[in-house]
Amino acid sequence: MKFRRETGGTLVVSLERGDAMRASIEALAAAENVPSARLTAIGAVEDAELGFYDLGRKEYLRRSFPGILELVSLEGSITVKDGKPFLHAHVAISGADFAVHGGHLFDAKAGVVIELFIIPLERPLLRVMCDEIGLARWEPDR
Repeated sequence: MKFRRETGGTLVVSLERGDAMRASIEALAAAENVPSARLTAIGAVEDAELGFYDLGRKEYLRRSFPGILELVSLEGSITVKDGKPFLHAHVAISGADFAVHGGHLFDAKAGVVIELFIIPLERPLLRVMCDEIGLARWEPDR
């Protein structure tokens, strides 16, 4: 992974082939003191695991996508969960057939390269467990 910090605080990041996305992003956020941020990225991923949240069952349905796929889009956030930076992202990925699959990103490796912007927020954004939905969600007023 390579990165630089812009004058306004944005981190411009290049994840290199084989870098684990979740571990790399969360570790960088911790090391650079970015507890909360907006994320956007493109590139290519390898061996992605995505999810769809089933509210009735309060659990994720998971699906693995082996091989290298285009990362058409990643939108997400870094928030504070259990005192540490936590990545929450949704992605759209596609293969040689140009079919697009999308969902909640559990993890993936950088397949070729991932070009990522981490745009810090002014204040930490905390995640708090919500029993009604079965997930920790952010609480902007805390």
